[in-house]
Amino acid sequence: MGRFLLRLLGQSFLLFFLSFTLLFFLLRVLGDPAQMLLGQRSDKVSLEAIRASLHLDAPLWQQYLYAWADWLPYRAGRWQWPTLGLSYQYGRPVAHLYAERFPATALLSVTAMGLAVVLGVSAGLWQAYRPQRFLHGLSLVLLSLPSYVIGLGLLAVFALYLGPWTKLPLGGYVWDYDPLQEKLTARWEALVLPAIALALRPAAYLFQLTQSQAREIWQADYIRAAFARGKAPIAVLFSDVLRALLPTLTTSLTQWLASLFTGALFVEELFDWPGIGKLLFSALLSSDFPLIMGIAQLSVLLFVVLHAAGELLARWSDPRLR
Repeated sequence: MGRFLLRLLGQSFLLFFLSFTLLFFLLRVLGDPAQMLLGQRSDKVSLEAIRASLHLDAPLWQQYLYAWADWLPYRAGRWQWPTLGLSYQYGRPVAHLYAERFPATALLSVTAMGLAVVLGVSAGLWQAYRPQRFLHGLSLVLLSLPSYVIGLGLLAVFALYLGPWTKLPLGGYVWDYDPLQEKLTARWEALVLPAIALALRPAAYLFQLTQSQAREIWQADYIRAAFARGKAPIAVLFSDVLRALLPTLTTSLTQWLASLFTGALFVEELFDWPGIGKLLFSALLSSDFPLIMGIAQLSVLLFVVLHAAGELLARWSDPRLR
């Protein structure tokens, strides 16, 4: 187990290092961050000031080291949380802005992933037991549609056309400040449409994965033995078959959860959801280079952590890997 953890830690660090390096040079190739921030009507003095504050006047290898230095917990002679630079749009540390918006994205992503697991895995198990052409065709359609297109359809049908009956809002967050009562009020209905919009694509993928793997497991000898003992088909599906699917499902779930955390940009903007995606969209519009770089770096770190968690869960759920 110790050797496995060391190997997993080394792989995770290597993945983060390569992603960090690729991201750094990719953003440098796209253009001059100072020019992007100030726009076309910029004077030389302002450009030089921005370049000095971002260390863009230093050689490229020094800029790369400065980017890593933002992650060090010991700076200026004392221990402190990494700030990842200051946002020019908000005038605050990027890490603090990310931490403020992260709970909203986590709530949306985890809820969407929960819906995807319930819908995709249960429908996939049923498809393996009683194949339905309609479910197979519907899953292919959902896989081909981006989440923001699904979100637009949900808004048009359930918030605009059927809004007087469904009472679902066009957007907003689950917590809303009521000035009359001077307190926060919960609007859980605001979570319904964005969570469904994010959940349908991973649900369709999990459906396809579950039904294809479950059909192979269905022909195994121990499944026939379970039927010979008089075990009900539904019990076989949700105990024997699902247990055999756990290693494959855990790896896919963590990968999809990481993609939901980092890929909810258009859905959050569409539903006015105050998460990481909406923050990144605002940073892109204002060319806030420190904020763009910091969000991208933290998203890479989150993906690496979730990938490592998936490897640990897969090893725990499959005795053969141990």
